[in-house]
Amino acid sequence: MVKLEITLTNFFKSFDKSMSRWERMIYPMLVVVGVLGLSGFYLIYNVTNDMHTLTQQVDPRMEEHLQSMSENMGQLAKNINTMTGQITVLVEKIDSMERHIATMDGNIGALAVDVGGMRQNLGQMTVNVADMNQAMRTITVNTGFMSRDINQMGRPMDFMNSFTPW
Repeated sequence: MVKLEITLTNFFKSFDKSMSRWERMIYPMLVVVGVLGLSGFYLIYNVTNDMHTLTQQVDPRMEEHLQSMSENMGQLAKNINTMTGQITVLVEKIDSMERHIATMDGNIGALAVDVGGMRQNLGQMTVNVADMNQAMRTITVNTGFMSRDINQMGRPMDFMNSFTPW
């Protein structure tokens, strides 16, 4: 019986040691689980309290506002459809403008060729105007000579004018 007693004593000692190891792990885990549970309930309480406040703060005429917003959405859809139609017309007009611009581009090319021809003619005209300028200078000089000659011819006549009574 002594052997049984010694064996049971050793068993209880080892059981006591293993229990103290489990107690070191289990008790802190129970405390952590308890804190997490309490914080979970606290969060649920705050969420329900916030939802209660939110339901009280919601505009009681929200249905009217949503109805008005729905009607405005219908009007917006109509306006967008109108804009879509106008954009189609605009695209057609732009295509027409593109064709006209292409025609204008061809006309401008022809105009550039004509201006090139005019530039050659202007060169010839510049030479002709320079010749005319030279001729005008010659005419001016000759007119000056004629004026001098008439002036010299007028001296004897001036002498006769002093004798005439009128």
